Amino acid sequence: MRAHRWIQAVTLFAAAALAAFTAAADSFPSKPIRILVAYAAGGATDSLARHLSVPAGEMLGQSVVVDNKPGGATVIAAQALIQSAPDGYTMAFFDPSTVAMNQYLFKKPPYDPAKAIAPVTMLTKIPFGIMVRTDHPVKSLGEFVAQVKAKTAVTYGHSGAGNPVHLAMERFLAQAGLQMTHVPYRGGAPALADLIGGQVGYLMMDIPSAMPFIKDGKVRVLAVTSAKRTDMLPDVPTIAELGYAGYEASSWFGAFVPAGTPPDVIAKLNKTLRDAVAKPDVTAWIKGRTLEPATSTPGELAAVIKSDEVKYAQIIKQLNFSLD
Repeated sequence: MRAHRWIQAVTLFAAAALAAFTAAADSFPSKPIRILVAYAAGGATDSLARHLSVPAGEMLGQSVVVDNKPGGATVIAAQALIQSAPDGYTMAFFDPSTVAMNQYLFKKPPYDPAKAIAPVTMLTKIPFGIMVRTDHPVKSLGEFVAQVKAKTAVTYGHSGAGNPVHLAMERFLAQAGLQMTHVPYRGGAPALADLIGGQVGYLMMDIPSAMPFIKDGKVRVLAVTSAKRTDMLPDVPTIAELGYAGYEASSWFGAFVPAGTPPDVIAKLNKTLRDAVAKPDVTAWIKGRTLEPATSTPGELAAVIKSDEVKYAQIIKQLNFSLD
C-alpha cells in the first residue's frame, strides 16, 4: 500500500514538473532577448544579427537586441554566452572559429564548445575567394599556381591568423603542393586596402567583404572556395572545378545558446530564425551581400560543426599553429 502511494506521488510530481516545464516553454519569451556578436559593430556578423533581430522580435513579441563582444579570437563572446543562464534569453551568432576551431588553436582551450554551447540553426553560408587587384598580371588560378611555383609570388594576405579564411588558404596550398608566407591583418578592411594599394599581391578573403570592391572593378576573384559557384559571381570558377577535386572551404553564421537550454525553447528559437531568414525581404538582403541563406535543424548544424572540426584540426596540426 505504501509502495502504491509512493508511485502515485512520484507520478503526480512528474506530471506537475512536466506541466510546469511546458508552461514555461509556452510562455517564452516574456522579456527581451539578447544576441551576442563576437565581432565589432559594422561587420558581416553584426549586420546579419541586426537585420534578423527585427523580424525575429516581431515573431516572438519581444525586442531582440544585439550586444557586441569582440576580441580574444571570439573567446570573449563565447565565454559571455557560456556564463549566461540557459533559458533562451541569450543567443549568440558565431562562425566556425568559435565552435570548430578554437579548441584546436589554443594549447589550453578556454572552453569546450561541445559541452558548453548548443546549436540552434545555421543562418547563412559564406564563400571565400583568392583575389588580386584588377590590374594584376595574373588572370587565373592556373597562372597563380605557376607564379607561386616559380617563387615570384611568395606571400598572401588574409583577415586574421587562425580564422577560417586563413586555414582555407593553407588547405588549398597543401593540396596544390605550394608554399607561401601568410600576412595576417586585423580584419578584412585593412587587408583589402593593402591589396588595392599594392602592398600585398594576393588575398584570400570572404566574398561579402570584398564585394563592393569587386563591383567597383578594383578587385578580381581568381576562384571561389565553395562547392559550387556563387550566384553573385556566376562566371568565377570554383577551385574544385579547376582541377583540385574535393576541395571545398567556406564559412557560415549560426545561432547558438548555452548548453542546458530547454529543447522546447531551442525549437522555438529555431523556428523563429528559420522563418525570419525565409522572409522574401530578408532573403533578398542576405543574397545582396553575397551570403547564401542556409538554415538547418540543431542536429544538422551539429553535424556541420563535426565535419569542420575534422578539416580544421588536421590543417592546424600540420601548421603547428596556436594562438597562445
